[in-house]
Amino acid sequence: MEPGGRTTLPGNRSTLPGTSFPGFELVPANARAGLIIVHGIAEHSGRYRHVAAALAANGIASFVYDQRGHGLHPGVRAHIDDFEFFAHDVQMVAAAVRARFPSLPLFVWGHSMGSVIVTLAAVHGMAWTRGVITSGCALDALPRLEGLTGLGLLLAVTLLPRLRIDLRVDATKLTRVEEEQREHMSDPLVPRSASLRLLHGFAAACHKCKDNLTGIDLPWLAIHGAADTVCPVSGSRQLIARLKSADKQLVVYPELLHEPHNEHDAARAAMFALMSSWMTSRV
Repeated sequence: MEPGGRTTLPGNRSTLPGTSFPGFELVPANARAGLIIVHGIAEHSGRYRHVAAALAANGIASFVYDQRGHGLHPGVRAHIDDFEFFAHDVQMVAAAVRARFPSLPLFVWGHSMGSVIVTLAAVHGMAWTRGVITSGCALDALPRLEGLTGLGLLLAVTLLPRLRIDLRVDATKLTRVEEEQREHMSDPLVPRSASLRLLHGFAAACHKCKDNLTGIDLPWLAIHGAADTVCPVSGSRQLIARLKSADKQLVVYPELLHEPHNEHDAARAAMFALMSSWMTSRV
């Protein structure tokens, strides 16, 4: 399949129960809280199975899905007609989880582009969640659309919305764990380009979120690797500084790159323990 092509779902695909989204859930016995996981650009739910397993050991249920244009979700790879659909999908997934587990306290975690999506959802209102976790916040990682500005950009988005833009994927900037790097670069469900419309919508969403952070008062935990060059730590600093929330915290891990949850064992264990304790202390 070419990076800009379509994915056809196999007949025996698995979906996140209660939804039409490809994905999975892991619900331990006597779960104390539930976490909806929103992945980043050009990745998929399968990259979070080890996260769900680690959280389950701490009594946290995970609900993970492939976003539109990603993973095993059908359609054009890394493309969406309207970026707002991503935020709407978070609300739909949450409603489905709430319907099946009405007494389970729910949280949501967005990584990278997922951090912008959950922030956008919070701008619209997320009364169902006890708190938000973001990692590798992408608010200061606006997509670079070289040669396209002003009127030319607007015309291109209108006339060539599916124009492919190279994402310049470099797994060595995500994690220092070589096995993780190899798996990422050989993953057939990780596209190497995205559509112009998705990236333009991504940039617009970043601006909208920044303009509305002072209206969000949800409990918030932001996690970032200090050595992250994909999404500068300034994005998380700005997020936490502007939020109206009285309950907000920024944790920066020295030397870690863009995916702390895929770094060495000690680093990821520390992150999962932090996330688990943060959630369980708020139920």
